[in-house]
Amino acid sequence: MTSLLPADIYSPSDLAALTLEVRAYAKWFGQYVNAQRVGSRLTAEQPELSPVASGLIRNYAKQSPMTSSRLDELLGSLEYAAKHAPVITITLAAPAPSEVKHLLTDWCRRELSPSVLVAFRFNAHILGGMIVRAGSRVYDWSFRTQLMNRRHGIIEVLDRV
Repeated sequence: MTSLLPADIYSPSDLAALTLEVRAYAKWFGQYVNAQRVGSRLTAEQPELSPVASGLIRNYAKQSPMTSSRLDELLGSLEYAAKHAPVITITLAAPAPSEVKHLLTDWCRRELSPSVLVAFRFNAHILGGMIVRAGSRVYDWSFRTQLMNRRHGIIEVLDRV
């Protein structure tokens, strides 16, 4: 399961969207196989897949030929990940660009767990830095907290000015 999550799947919502795409493809694939078996022409078009979803299906098909049961296995793995993967939430002062999401997710998967999902939030009130929530633990490295913890020192510095 650990190598199943593509690098571009960061959060639980990304994983849910990927699962929906694979489920739509699996439904179409089943219809396609049945139409082939009876010699009929399939009228439904193949669903358009994101590059991440098509890459995942392509990589999964490299292991052995794609069948409906293999697609069901893939869906089962994605659903298992959605239920059991650890989730952390990172709050930043502004919306995270994809490069930042990628770097933080890579670090979390390398240092914490290969299957971790990272939900990104933003809150301008933290001014900078980040707040990380993992389960019931909260790690606050925000600029606002740093300022508030040192407000007496700031007053002393301002008095000298």
